[in-house]
Amino acid sequence: MRIERDCFELGEVAEEWEISDAEIRYLVANGTLKLSVRLVAQRARLSSMEETQEGEPMWVPFEEREFNGLADLSLRDAFLLVRDGEAVVRDVFLPDSIRLSLRGGDGLLLSHADTLVRREHFDVVERNVLNQSGPSGKDAFDFRQFVYDGEEFAFTFQQARALEFALNATRAGAPDQHYLEILKAAGSASQRIGSLFSRKPSWTRLLLRTSGRRGWYYLDPAFVVWLTRSA
Repeated sequence: MRIERDCFELGEVAEEWEISDAEIRYLVANGTLKLSVRLVAQRARLSSMEETQEGEPMWVPFEEREFNGLADLSLRDAFLLVRDGEAVVRDVFLPDSIRLSLRGGDGLLLSHADTLVRREHFDVVERNVLNQSGPSGKDAFDFRQFVYDGEEFAFTFQQARALEFALNATRAGAPDQHYLEILKAAGSASQRIGSLFSRKPSWTRLLLRTSGRRGWYYLDPAFVVWLTRSA
């Protein structure tokens, strides 16, 4: 069963996008990748942004209560967490311009493991910054997670793109594809198919070696038939 979540752990995001810690720090530092945290039973003072008579912005407290849910980090705190691994965070923010001051302003010690990326923000960055998009078509098959022939398969975004490319090539009448073309279509910097699908040994059930043609692969015909019937 695939569980729909409202956010992803930062470690999951880095693995999905196959980017380094240095690249994560860069995306966070320039404000491209915004980070969040999940608060559970944390006492917080809620404030809204208002203006003084002189037109100056100010935070006005309106409630103090126990808060559960996602809240967004400031740019400063987000960068400290990815750079140093931990930070005392005193304020977090909600999308509707609400500030939460934690523990009466004393703050809460958070670590890199607490950092999250909202699902909607993940999709925006993936589409607009990484120039990656999901399977084409509203009803396109999702290669990232599915059950086939009694086995559950789970792949990263780039691995799923490789399989989708192989399927499209098969439908276009050219099922055999060189591994370099597959890697290019997946947007992968890997030098081998095996590296692209690292830690996912089940890929060899779906993407088969072309006999007599080194470095060429094709999608298992039985799997293609199953995909066609599943559409």
